[in-house]
Amino acid sequence: MRPEEVRREILRLEERRLRLAPAVMGGDPVAVEEDRRFEERIRELAGTGRGSHPDGAIEPERRDDTGGAA
Repeated sequence: MRPEEVRREILRLEERRLRLAPAVMGGDPVAVEEDRRFEERIRELAGTGRGSHPDGAIEPERRDDTGGAA
């Protein structure tokens, strides 16, 4: 994939995640799983590790340094 195609695909997936957000926040297990798949694909395309986004945002579990552990 060319860099521009990668960027467009990442944006498309991020938009889909945003549309899923209300269902994810409501605890819909199907939406949560789909969101995880989108997040994983975004990371693959961006070539980054967990907690990083191509726009430089940091996932909450990394920001507060808890590592997502309960």
